[in-house]
Amino acid sequence: MSTKLTLSIDEKVVAEAKEYAKEAGKSVSQIVESYLKVLTQKSNKHTSSLPAHISRWQGAFKSTGKKNYKEVYTTALTEKYGKK
Repeated sequence: MSTKLTLSIDEKVVAEAKEYAKEAGKSVSQIVESYLKVLTQKSNKHTSSLPAHISRWQGAFKSTGKKNYKEVYTTALTEKYGKK
């Protein structure tokens, strides 16, 4: 069941939102609803800041245990091409 909601939003933001929605093939209402669903998720606060299409992949890949991007990148290049 849908309910109408009236919001006061800057005109420029509305224009940009409409353009974004058009490019995405969705309505502004659908985008706002999706965003509000993500914001109000209570199951996992850590993923609530992530878009749904990204958060559903969380945990799908094994972590290397390394947090430093440069270290991970260097290791990957070394494994692929040999010496540093």
